[in-house]
Amino acid sequence: MSENSLKEQRIAGYEAVLTENMQDPFEKKIKEKIFKWWANWVPDYEGWCKIAEWLYAPDAEINAIGDQPQLFSIYEKSMKGQRDFFAMDMGPIEDPVTEGDTIAFHYLMYLTPKVDYDKFKKGETKIIKVTEFNTFSHQKEEDPQVCRLTLISSSL
Repeated sequence: MSENSLKEQRIAGYEAVLTENMQDPFEKKIKEKIFKWWANWVPDYEGWCKIAEWLYAPDAEINAIGDQPQLFSIYEKSMKGQRDFFAMDMGPIEDPVTEGDTIAFHYLMYLTPKVDYDKFKKGETKIIKVTEFNTFSHQKEEDPQVCRLTLISSSL
């Protein structure tokens, strides 16, 4: 898939969510926020940091890289290494489920190593199926932020 095609799909997903009717206003806010994040997702590290700070609370617990959960500030630094090693792109959000303060969904992540390393060959894209669970804080009802992220991935 081309980068432009994936971006167009992410934007279309966000536009569709804006017209959805949902009974719970908080659930609508968090669903719209996740889809807006996805529509505005960028592959470069600096761009990712700018929008990630809008999505994640500073003290958010992130369970995505490594065996132990990290605070957002440490996760943000871990992403630098990942972005240095891989070119990355994201497919559209699939099967979103919103309940209370949590939204869960799947997507495909496309990782292309920039150098050869172990089982990774430069230029050979790996497709990873990812499931995310994002729990939002009610502290900022008008603009909620993720206070906990759990990411589960598997190779296709």
